[in-house]
Formats: sequence, structure tokens, C-alpha cells
Amino acid sequence: MSLFRSQKQSGLKKAMNKIPFVFHNGKGSLGYLNATQFLGVINDNVFKFVMAFLLIDALGADRASEILSATGAVYVIPFLLFSSSAGILADRFSKQKLLIVMKSAEILVMILAVFAFAYKSVWGCYTLLFCLSTHSAMFGPSKYGIIPELVPADKVSRANGLITSFTYLAIIIGTFLASFLTEVTDRHFTLIAGFCLLVAVSGFAAAFGIKETPAQDSKKKMNFLFVREIFHTLVDCRKQRHLLPSIFGSAYFLFIGAFTQLNIIPFAIESLHLSEVAGGYLFLSTALGIALGSFLAGKVSRKRIELGISCVAGIGITLFFFLLSIFSSSLIFDIICLVSIGILGGIFIVPFDTFIQLYSENEKRGQTIGAANFLSFAGVLIASIALFVFNQIFDLTSAASFGVIGFLTLCVTIVLTVRLSDLSVPFFSRKVLHPLYRFKRPPVDPIESSGNTILVLEKGRWRDALLLIGAIPNLHLLIPVKENKKHPWYIRIFYSFHCVPAESNFNQLLDTAKTHLKQGVVPCLFLEEHCPKEICQNVHPLLEFFKRSSAKILVAQFQKTSHGLTVHFKKP
Repeated sequence: MSLFRSQKQSGLKKAMNKIPFVFHNGKGSLGYLNATQFLGVINDNVFKFVMAFLLIDALGADRASEILSATGAVYVIPFLLFSSSAGILADRFSKQKLLIVMKSAEILVMILAVFAFAYKSVWGCYTLLFCLSTHSAMFGPSKYGIIPELVPADKVSRANGLITSFTYLAIIIGTFLASFLTEVTDRHFTLIAGFCLLVAVSGFAAAFGIKETPAQDSKKKMNFLFVREIFHTLVDCRKQRHLLPSIFGSAYFLFIGAFTQLNIIPFAIESLHLSEVAGGYLFLSTALGIALGSFLAGKVSRKRIELGISCVAGIGITLFFFLLSIFSSSLIFDIICLVSIGILGGIFIVPFDTFIQLYSENEKRGQTIGAANFLSFAGVLIASIALFVFNQIFDLTSAASFGVIGFLTLCVTIVLTVRLSDLSVPFFSRKVLHPLYRFKRPPVDPIESSGNTILVLEKGRWRDALLLIGAIPNLHLLIPVKENKKHPWYIRIFYSFHCVPAESNFNQLLDTAKTHLKQGVVPCLFLEEHCPKEICQNVHPLLEFFKRSSAKILVAQFQKTSHGLTVHFKKP
């Protein structure tokens, strides 16, 4: 059996190697990738909605709700079933070649769709939708996993913003084209299937413009117990700081996006007294906002992954969900809220996706993205269940349901902010406190590059500590606290604040600081103006003792000038 498996894998690898690479030298590969996925997303949406129109036309408008529910379920299931396997394949073979294979499979599906639409085959339509969704599920890990292989690390955020922006632009165009082509062709569904075939061929051609990428040659085997594989992948993600919260943050975005899309039609009918078609167009305002927000997030992030901006965006999303729930009868105001939710949603998702791509292990990047896709589409399924529970079981109005989602978003944002405090607090410091105090950021490259620097903030204020946190990446505060005194709440909940016993001797304090150095952070012993006397009375002997250690000790001193606050680092 093992011999057969190895021969089978060898044959698959040989088949993959026979695929021609590219007719392009690599310049502009991101553009070709964007065009490939852009056309694929358009095709997904045109096919899905036109298929629903065809089935409603064939089976009757009284079954519209049933058809739409079934269409949504059939489209989501492949993402749950095959995301893990798609990630494993992306880690084994060249992602560029996998993209070409997937786009050729899309062409085959569209050829069969011409016949299914011509004969109005119900089971044929659902089967082909399942196949098209499987193609998209298999496409995802390679599409996102290849980005760090095409662009430098400092441009991944911008590339993600571009890809996400064009993804939602494609959703808008695809949703519009589905209705437009149905009306223009007078419900000539076979002709529309031919249009989808042309789009698939165009996407296949664009895939050849992506430059060759090497196979990672992962030895991981596909397992039909995919839930267990996903669980193990997520457990492995805990080894990389902040990777798991980023995955859950990305999944939560798809949950609120799916809920908004599902709830917007009953919201339009109940609160605005519009038709279901007009309700569908309302969601386009949210999708347009997401496209714009994703583009802005890529611009703002530039060379730094700003997970802190995701936390700020979460607060904004919460606010606009509450406003949408309260002022639900004003069309103009509701459109403003939906566009704002979309813009903030795009800003929310891009840093998380970028972090996942950059900080996943190279040989496991596809598996990690596959696990993230699984959780994201599980969120889509949960959104459908939540809508049913809110509206049918608890009998909430659609406007009230948006309020519940706003409260849930607030809770999730608080958890993410606290869990990512060593990134969210510096972001707040740089964007709010630095301008407020006109703080001039000191040169900190020597501190970052040495990896062996311990800072001491003597007689400092919390203002000074927060300004330092914004100036120096990966700065963690070591705060002396009496052993018999209850630790302050803000120390217990923040990831980058650590208590050290005030009764510790010098050796213990130095060992604690060195332990944090080994974890890749910059420890700063925060000696407040009113710190415990056990520390304050021994500051100078402490500094003298630290000077004799192998670590580089610097004392941070703040000065007020006519231009604002500055800080200087000097040896004790």
C-alpha cells in the first residue's frame, strides 16, 4: 500500500511538472494574480445568482426562499470540506501551477453549465455549483499563499489591500451582471452560461502571467478526518505569537459580512419598506465600502502590519451597527452606515490576512490559510444559523438583529484588543499620544537590532511609559508590585504588561528581564514616581548591578522642550 501511495504521489508530481510555467518574466505577477482571482470571483457570483434565477423560473417563485437557502448551503459546504486539503496541496506543489490547474477545472465546469442551463437540470445546476465552489475552495490557499512569494515582505500589506479590494469589486460587478444579463438576454440562461465560459477562459489565460514559484515539498498527507487536521494546524499556530488571534479575527469578519448580506433584505422590507431586489442592491453599498476600506488599509499599513488598526476599526463597526439598529427608517442614513461598516470592515480584515500570510511557516502556509478559510466559512454557516435564531426563535426585528451583532462585535473587539495589546497599545500611542504631546520619536534601530537591550524608566509616569511603547516595537513593561498587594486590573489583562515582585533581589530582576529578552521583546523596568519603597530606595545600586551584566542597560529620561516631549537613552 505504501509503495502504491508513493508511486501515485510521484505520478501526480510528474504531471504537475509537465504544466508549462509562464510566458511572463515575473514583472507584474501580482497584477496577473489579481486579474485571475478577479475574474474567478465575478464568475462565482454571476453563476450562483443566475442559477438561482433559472431555478426560480423553472420551479416557481413560491419556492424562492427554499432555492436561495439551498444555493447558499451548497456553495459553503465545499469550503468546509476541502479547505484543509487545499492547504496541504498548496504546501506540496508549486502554487502557480495549482492556480493553472484550478482555472482549467473552472473551464470544464462552465462547459458543462452550458448544457445544464439549456436543459434546466435542477440536479445538474446544484452539482455544478458544488464543483465551482470546490474550485474556489481549492483556489484560496494558493491564491493567498503565493502573495509573499511574489512581492517583498514590506509590500504584502499593500498587495493584500489590492487583492481584497478587487475581490469585493468583483462581487459588486458579478452581482450586478447576474441581474443585468438576465434582463438584457430576456432570461436566455444558456447564453449567460456561455458568457461565464468566456470569463473562465480569460482567467485561465491570466494565470499564465504569474511567475513560476517553487514547490515547498511538504510531506504532509491529506487526511479525510479534516476537522482533526484543522485542529492540529490551529494548535501549531499557537507557537507563533498573535497568529491564532489573527485567524479568528479574519473568520469573524466573514461572519459579520455574511450576516449583513443575509439580514439586509428583510431589513429593507421591514424597516425601509423596499422590495427584496432593492434590498439586494443595498448590500452593494457595503461591498463597495469593503473594497474602498481594503485599499485604504493597504495604503495606511505600508511597511508595517498594523493589527492595532483592526482593533480601532472593530470599535467603529460596533458604533455603526448600533446606529443602523437605532435609526433604521432613514434610507440615506442607513446607506451611510452600511458604506461605513464596509470601509471599516476592509480596514479590519487586511492586517489580519497579511499577518497570517507573513507569519505562517513557509512549509505550512497553505495549511494555515486552509484552516483560516475553514473557520471563515464556518462563520458564514453560523451567520445563517444566527439569522434564523434571532428572527424565528427570539422573534427579533432585522434592525434589532443588527444591534445584537453590534454588541457581539464590541465583545470580540475588546478581546482582540487585549490579546493583541503589545500591538494595539503602540498603535494608539503612535496615532493619538505622540501627536498630542508632540513627541519626537527617537532613533531606536540600535535597540531593536541589538536584541540584548534592557531599558529602565526611572521615576516615570504612565504617560512616559505609553509614549515609549509607541516608539519602540515589542516593548514590554516590567512593573514592580508588592507581593501582598492585589495586582492592578490593567496589568492583569494586557499582554505586554508584566508584574515583578517588589521584594525581588537584583539577581531575580535581572533574570526576569533576560527571560523576556530571549522571547524577542525589549523589557523595560518601569519604576514609577510612586513605586514601592523596596525598589525606590535601591534604584542606584540596582543600576550599578545591572551595569555589570552582559546585557546592554539604558536609562530612558524624558525632557520637556518648547517643541514638545523628547526622550534620551543613556547608560547608567
